[in-house]
Amino acid sequence: MSAKTTNLIQDKLAKLNEYVAWFDSDEFALEQAVDKFAAAEKLAEEIEQDLAGFKNEINVIKKKFDQE
Repeated sequence: MSAKTTNLIQDKLAKLNEYVAWFDSDEFALEQAVDKFAAAEKLAEEIEQDLAGFKNEINVIKKKFDQE
């Protein structure tokens, strides 16, 4: 994975942290909570997929080193 992908993951984590902070803030509104929660959940799933991709890539690289 490239540095660009790493930056995208960091950006997604920052956005997820914003969602979490919103729930603890004075701006919290019950009417918006469902939408914010759904967006945060989707973002968390994307982050998990991105990290799984990193893990797979690391395993491939590790396997190559183990063979050498």
